[in-house]
Amino acid sequence: MAQLVHNYLDKLDGLREEVIQNADNILDAIDMDDLLNDPEGYLLALGDAFLKEHIDEIQEADKEGKKFAEKVLKKL
Repeated sequence: MAQLVHNYLDKLDGLREEVIQNADNILDAIDMDDLLNDPEGYLLALGDAFLKEHIDEIQEADKEGKKFAEKVLKKL
């Protein structure tokens, strides 16, 4: 069971690292003039773009979570 948890966490860590790496890059891309002109709209658009860019990682994490839960339930 411990190896099962370890493998699951390793997979999530890989996905997390990819998202974090891209999140750091987004700070350099912020246009301060646009941000100050319409903070809410700008941040919503920026968040939406980030989500669309990482939807694959989010879906993969969801799939891995479901597979992990099924394996845990089988071992109980």
